[in-house]
Amino acid sequence: MEQLAATLLAFPESNSANSSLVDNVTFDAAAKLHVSKLSKLLKDHNASLVAHGPRLIDMLDPAVHTLSYLAVLHTLILPALDSSIPRDALLTKFVRFLYVFDARQARYARSHLHDILLAAGSGQYLPPSVAVRALATAILRLDPTGSMLTTSHFQLVKLAYQTNNIEPALPVLDMNIVYFPGMASYGEPKFLCDLSLPPPAYLSRETGLTTNLKSSFVLEYDMFRGMSYCALRDWAKAYAAFERVVTYPTREGGVSKIMVEAYKKWVLVSLLSTGKLSDPPSYTGAAANKLYGNIGKPYTALAVLFVAHNAKGLKAEVEKNTQIWLEDGNSGLVQEVLAAYQKWQVLGLEEIYSKISLSEIREKTTSAETGDMLQKDEDVQTLVQNMIISGMLNGVVEKNDDGTAFLTFLSPSTQLSEKEFAAELAGTAARLKQLQPIFKTTKERLGTSKEYIKHVAKEKLRGDKSEPDPTLAFDAHVDDEDLMGGVVATG
Repeated sequence: MEQLAATLLAFPESNSANSSLVDNVTFDAAAKLHVSKLSKLLKDHNASLVAHGPRLIDMLDPAVHTLSYLAVLHTLILPALDSSIPRDALLTKFVRFLYVFDARQARYARSHLHDILLAAGSGQYLPPSVAVRALATAILRLDPTGSMLTTSHFQLVKLAYQTNNIEPALPVLDMNIVYFPGMASYGEPKFLCDLSLPPPAYLSRETGLTTNLKSSFVLEYDMFRGMSYCALRDWAKAYAAFERVVTYPTREGGVSKIMVEAYKKWVLVSLLSTGKLSDPPSYTGAAANKLYGNIGKPYTALAVLFVAHNAKGLKAEVEKNTQIWLEDGNSGLVQEVLAAYQKWQVLGLEEIYSKISLSEIREKTTSAETGDMLQKDEDVQTLVQNMIISGMLNGVVEKNDDGTAFLTFLSPSTQLSEKEFAAELAGTAARLKQLQPIFKTTKERLGTSKEYIKHVAKEKLRGDKSEPDPTLAFDAHVDDEDLMGGVVATG
């Protein structure tokens, strides 16, 4: 027991407990030595580790002795919970580790940390509400930028959506994904502990902290994100998430089933988010666009009626295709579209009026849910107030001296106070600072890609001194292969 404890407590040294203060050379050598000792401990004294695990884990601080704590925790939890410790007590230690582990040490944990994160997201150990929050916290501890998609992201979004625990997952789901496992071979970095490393350098199959993801996983991640945002009625974010699926590059212009399903939802959400049917982005590809158009005809027909101000026709179209919406799992979204129809009509009145009575709104707008005007001005007031509360409408409902209720459209203020302007500048500066390592890494990848080298060689042979910087025209010369992973665009 004493020998086990001495080994586990040996790193970090007491005078260097704050790992961020230790230089890379010293930290890397000490961490690798400690991992070597832990590996030998797990191999030669596993039975003793299990037997004394409950006492040992109480001696360790997960925030300080992250690698040692993880070694003991892994032994006590996987492949099954150790029965010598009360279940609640052991799971409490499990959750505490996810919240406080030292991210710098954790980079050396390899598959052990990956196993623990998988266990957290499996739904087998922790209540969903606890698991989602803890896993989201752990993901951002390991990668504060949130820019690298990992296996844990997929587990998180799936668990959050299926158990309706979406809010705790938003800090991760709201992050912009820039990197994907396997998109570039970084190999083993010189110092894994270097805090300036971009996420792909330490979150990789080579380091054992994640695995390569199939394209289907990437598509499902954004599909679940989109459906999660739909559940929260955050139509703008749902629109962006579904669009990532719709425009995903595939080989030979093929389109998968999940991409078609995303397109159907994207059409409906575009009506909810923007009040109109948007054209797919130009980079979607001709083949994908053609297939979407053929398969999604009921949805585009609905969208056309939505923007044509034909409430009765829209209602009839929805009722005619009830079975299609049901089979596609989109009945709820279609009902949201019907409910949103009159709201977008109200918003359209702002182009003509700055102030309008509720009775005039009732006469000029129609409910697609009934196909008729609302029966009472009070119903219009409820509709308008709900739009104001939700943030969809910037306006106020007031009454004249004669008791006539009217809506005044309010223009968004274009004037910022000095304090607000300073805060805006500070926020912009912070965002730019966060983008610097991403820009640097992307530039390095571009400079070493075979497509770019081929392009530069062509430019050199051309020898035209008046030509602009080749990097500015590079996008137009990339040979059919996508820089992000060897796949061609969907056209």
